[in-house]
Amino acid sequence: MKLLLIDDDELDRQAIIRTFKRSTWDIDIVQASSANEGLAQFDKDDFDAVLLDYRLPDIDGLQTLKILNGHPHHHSAIIILTGATEDENLERECIEAGAQDVLFKSEIAHKHLTRAIVHARIRHLLERQLQESHQRLRMLAENDALTGLANRYFFDESLRSAIPRAKRLNDQLALLFLDVDNFKMINDSQGHLIGDQMLKEVARRLLAVVRNGDIVCRLGGDEFAVLAYDFESQEGIAQLAQRILNDLRQPFVVDNIENTISVSIGIATFPDSADNAVDMLRAADLAMYRAKRDGRNNYHFFSQALQAQMQERIRLEKELRAQVPTDHFVLFYQPIVDAHTMVISGAEGLVRWQHPTRGILPPSEFIDIAEEIGLITEIDSKSRLRACRQLARWREEKRISDTFKMKFNVCAQLLTDDDFHQDIKDDLLSCKVPGHCVGLEITESVMIENFERTAKLLEQIQAFGVEISVDDFGTGYSSMAYLKELPARTLKLDRIFVQGIPDNIADCRILRAMLEFAKRLDLTTIVEGVETWEQARLCREYGADLLQGYVFSKPVSPEAFEALLTRHDPQTWLDRLEQSRLPIELSVSSE
Repeated sequence: MKLLLIDDDELDRQAIIRTFKRSTWDIDIVQASSANEGLAQFDKDDFDAVLLDYRLPDIDGLQTLKILNGHPHHHSAIIILTGATEDENLERECIEAGAQDVLFKSEIAHKHLTRAIVHARIRHLLERQLQESHQRLRMLAENDALTGLANRYFFDESLRSAIPRAKRLNDQLALLFLDVDNFKMINDSQGHLIGDQMLKEVARRLLAVVRNGDIVCRLGGDEFAVLAYDFESQEGIAQLAQRILNDLRQPFVVDNIENTISVSIGIATFPDSADNAVDMLRAADLAMYRAKRDGRNNYHFFSQALQAQMQERIRLEKELRAQVPTDHFVLFYQPIVDAHTMVISGAEGLVRWQHPTRGILPPSEFIDIAEEIGLITEIDSKSRLRACRQLARWREEKRISDTFKMKFNVCAQLLTDDDFHQDIKDDLLSCKVPGHCVGLEITESVMIENFERTAKLLEQIQAFGVEISVDDFGTGYSSMAYLKELPARTLKLDRIFVQGIPDNIADCRILRAMLEFAKRLDLTTIVEGVETWEQARLCREYGADLLQGYVFSKPVSPEAFEALLTRHDPQTWLDRLEQSRLPIELSVSSE
């Protein structure tokens, strides 16, 4: 055992040493005659225990005790020695200051002294173990196990304490909320081990790019935060955000696999965005989602205008959740017209929200929110069943022909459901509608997202006689290879190819080429967005099979659609096509 004896009285030191010589212990005693000498010895070596005189000439014994207990590297059990008479107040004062025991010099005996040292050492070791356990628990509580960054708990505490400090010092504070774009695709395609390695690299790069003193945290999953202190202007924070974007878009190489990622960053500042931690985090979160909606891989500052938009969005989301189960959604129908005969040969069912206070809302008001919060599948499924029931009713009432086709859109989420084909079959059977009278419209991007799985699912649906259409063709991938493999036999050309005709010669040529291309592949074509009779006539002459647009009718209620069917005269529309001819006929082929 190694002891450090700090006492300015030579006689007292020798008396203690003689006492230990009576012991059978192997004890090595290092002496110091002053506090400073004792502290120097303590700096150089490890001791099992320290016997510290209460009164020292250079530094008070209690102050020396506090210095010894606060040493960053060496820790020992400390016993106070005092020449005073027994004093309970003195004992309590020493114990509260961190001493393990207090011995009065007048009472020191061999048995008493050795027992005190043993007990002091045991208590000290237990305290050290408790402190180390506390430190480990604190590390677990405050640090992210994967990346080593501060975690959500530490972030919350740091933000909570940073705001009062910024108020007191009249400083500015910025919170950058980061979310890795489409990180789920990496986890799903390459596995969580690769994903975890990439998150570690994101953490390393963030630490390298932020300023000294800024705090970087992993909040969970693929979300990170940077707490930036004492910046001079918004421009400085924008520069930091841009450095983060630039650094993280550089390729990541993990297990010889190269990946690229991007992040969306929402920025909230104190005091402009919020004056408390909860509101500041909410503001940064809102700004981050705006950055995602703006195309990802960018940053966005919170503003009061954004706050108003997001409050409206939150209100709509709450209303959506409440009203989807109560079925406040209706279908409007827009006619699909045979380009050659001008007969209404079908309709597209388009969902509308029958809002209790705002009336009929178009999809642009709620579809994106419904997709994000997971309600779109329920809305689509109920709308599909409603469209099939409406089709069955019109067929039974002889309002339409046996070849009349009802079309409706399919969201991406439904195409991930392995039972989707069975749901389609159940709808057809329950409504007693033949499959060839129903068509599904699916956008290019949705079809391509999980190509093999989607193609297989659509083939199962096509087996029921259901027509599969590629919606908005020409605005996405428009790949010949995909068209070859997909079961779709109908192309729906997007409205952007119609808007410029007949005035824009290039648009006329593109539209004509796309229609001729579809014919060569034996595909049926629908041109949507037709708004004038002249556009309808040109589409017809270029070879379109079906037409859809406001020139025929905007989407209308079931009752209004029935009225349209009743009064519709194909010859009248054919006459209008002829009347639309210009005095000098536009001929694209002669250009």
